[in-house]
Amino acid sequence: MSGGRESRVTAVRTPSGRAAVHRRQPVLRGLFQRVRAVCASALVVAGTPPFLQAAPLDGFVEAVPHQYAPRTGYVEWALDHMNQRLDVFNLRPAEISDDSVGNLKGLHLRAGYGFSERTWMDAGLFRRNIRYGELEPALNTWQLGVQHSLLASGLASRGPDLAIRASVWGNLGPSIAATPAQLKARPVFSLLDGLSVDRPSDRQAQLDLISSWWLGSSALTAFAGMGRGTVSVDSVTARLGALTRRWIDGQFYDENGQVDTIIAPIVQQLGLADELNAINYSTRFAHAGLGIRVPIGERWGLRAAYQYFHISRSSDDLIAARSIGQVNYASNHTLLGEISYRFTGQARLFLRGQAMSNQFLGEMPLLYNSLTAHRFDEKYGIVSLGVIVGF
Repeated sequence: MSGGRESRVTAVRTPSGRAAVHRRQPVLRGLFQRVRAVCASALVVAGTPPFLQAAPLDGFVEAVPHQYAPRTGYVEWALDHMNQRLDVFNLRPAEISDDSVGNLKGLHLRAGYGFSERTWMDAGLFRRNIRYGELEPALNTWQLGVQHSLLASGLASRGPDLAIRASVWGNLGPSIAATPAQLKARPVFSLLDGLSVDRPSDRQAQLDLISSWWLGSSALTAFAGMGRGTVSVDSVTARLGALTRRWIDGQFYDENGQVDTIIAPIVQQLGLADELNAINYSTRFAHAGLGIRVPIGERWGLRAAYQYFHISRSSDDLIAARSIGQVNYASNHTLLGEISYRFTGQARLFLRGQAMSNQFLGEMPLLYNSLTAHRFDEKYGIVSLGVIVGF
């Protein structure tokens, strides 16, 4: 790290106005503060970076991501993968016979910036291709969050620091077609020759309370929050023989945009209308967890976190009644682990793992419907390799 960054961190190591008070405090307390400030500077120079925030990596939140240093931040770029070679803990479903099924290939870009000693903002973009049979849809995730310190203990204290965080995030997918096997497995869909969901998406708003304690140069964080969201699709395309119809807002339309009178009676008789209406729904969710960050020496660092997530959907009963096995999955347990190495200046290389007890439940709400619900009892994981550069 350059000398300018290190001196700046030391200069703003506590909230505004605290420095003048420190000069008048007793000698022993002032000495303790200086030692604490040195530890904080070492924390920024070495070990793991403190600035990763927001879903889908909620477990790594901290109350003071930029260590009271305004006009500082980070940029992160990484490759995200999962395949048979990387699945050392057997997180993919055991019954998979095709080695490519369940493979994930993706990347993400994230950035954060401290606008003041108490205010932090970050954003991220993820792109993931997940292979399932003949399908490999590209799913895009976006996130934006702002965080403000409510209780700033200063780097001369063990904490706690307390912050409130507001964020919005969501996912967007392309047209996703049901496989022939999926259609045949469901009597309500078995008469159709094709069914696809056009541009599914979800949007969430989330509010979190975050508290961090300082153990030397390490940090222990507890967090909890809640939010609301919606899952929607632009339209659903159904194919029956030579006929192709689009379902929009509860009605089927033909190629000319006229209300259909051929497929509609069949749909009503099979109960497919209720099934399609269940694709659009609202959600409420809550989560809580713990995270720890530990610098090791001048260059290495470790992070670990656990998160519990619970979600309820306005169409849970309808989805469960029509899903295979009549199941409803609402909870997910996520473990995060990361090791990083500072190879030059403020640049760090990291290897990160994410393990989920119930796939992407809660992280990608748009994937959950009556056709897919029975798959959400399966574990899944992601391995990421990337670079973080602070500034």
